Amino acid sequence: MKATGSQKSLFVKWKRFARYIYLRFLRLRGSPVEIARGFSIGIFWGMFPLPGLQMVVAIVTAAIFRGSKVAAAAGTWLTNPLTSLPIAALNFHVGQWFLGRELADLPMDNLQSPDGAIKLGGEFLTSFFLGCFITGTLMGMLSYYAGVPLIKAIKRRAAQRRIRRHH
Repeated sequence: MKATGSQKSLFVKWKRFARYIYLRFLRLRGSPVEIARGFSIGIFWGMFPLPGLQMVVAIVTAAIFRGSKVAAAAGTWLTNPLTSLPIAALNFHVGQWFLGRELADLPMDNLQSPDGAIKLGGEFLTSFFLGCFITGTLMGMLSYYAGVPLIKAIKRRAAQRRIRRHH
């Protein structure tokens, strides 16, 4: 099956966007460790349901721990309108499992507002926030330890390209 014109144009737009993000990444200031630290902090806070606050909290935390604030903000983009519900369900189930509770469905109807979530009570909130902390910690550590060598390799390759262009 051939791609239509609109599919090709969408692919081209995504490709341009990915290249733009890549080039912005190359221009990030700081060492690979600082960039990975900031990104992992953003990933950690991205696992918590703090709409509108995730980025602020991640940037402040990155400033405290001397990580890249831009990378921290980018790390919070893990959660977005497409991923927030699956991540919330994962966090809830991880918290239930860790506490030894029987796995139950995530009560979606009550999660439309903060008041609805509070009405679910302490057992739900404990499972949910414990799951957020556990998955945030694991994903943050994974992104840090995978990120440092990846960032070093990308920056090294970009530096080699710059040297070749000037010689």
